[in-house]
Amino acid sequence: MILKNIQFQQFINLALLTIYAYYNNTLQSPIYFIVLLLAYALAIDYFLQKRLNYSALVTTFGIVLMVGYLAWYIPFILITLSLLQKRYLHLANSHIFNPSNFAIITALILFYPKALPIIGQLGYQGYFILIAVLIMASAILFRVNRFIIPIAFISFYILLEYLIARANNPYWELSHFLQQFFTTSFIVYIFFMLTDPKTTPNSIILQTLFGACVALFLVLIEYFTSPRVWNLFLALFIASIFFVPFYKKLDKKEWIKYAIYLSLSVAAIIYISFKKPIYFSM
Repeated sequence: MILKNIQFQQFINLALLTIYAYYNNTLQSPIYFIVLLLAYALAIDYFLQKRLNYSALVTTFGIVLMVGYLAWYIPFILITLSLLQKRYLHLANSHIFNPSNFAIITALILFYPKALPIIGQLGYQGYFILIAVLIMASAILFRVNRFIIPIAFISFYILLEYLIARANNPYWELSHFLQQFFTTSFIVYIFFMLTDPKTTPNSIILQTLFGACVALFLVLIEYFTSPRVWNLFLALFIASIFFVPFYKKLDKKEWIKYAIYLSLSVAAIIYISFKKPIYFSM
């Protein structure tokens, strides 16, 4: 049944969030353009896999809600590259990166500053929608057994930020740091992007370690560079490839591919981190 499809539930949830942003006058793209992007994503996904599924639609909503762009063609390119990497960039017969997160990294490499992460489209004071997102996302996470990842990520992030950043930044304030946890977009990140069942481990112990790994990379990136919106996505990107050997069995040839992918990912993180920030990317 369609209601049992996890990706369909994610699609409905993200569609409702997009509609909320539209009526809240915080959505960057007109509805007709989003519909066009959805149709394009379905066409590309069908061309690659010879079947239709909701993952392409979920990826498109992730790009629409998390990437700000100044040229109309940018989201089309990001959708194409994200679906291509999902189809061909594999280790142990599975893709490595969450497609929406991959699109953000690609945007920063190819199009910055014409394209950059934005997390304000869903608002900061919408407590009702925040609760709704939590309920909807929690239902998905229980179904796919990924609820421990956001808990581990948030716990270790707060702990490491308090121990490392606070000790080295005299202007660090806990209240200012905690504000980001009350944004709807941050909730979408940790409940939809961070917990992708295809790119995260199954066991509770490994999920805890994965959440801690993302938090560690995030704190280290912020420590050696500066706090920026894109650090969330950089941390997930590098953690996704770094953590692969811990839950996937790689043969000799795949270890070579893994080393190449890891090296390229590290190079991408360094390249992006040296980009000059502008106001909306801070």
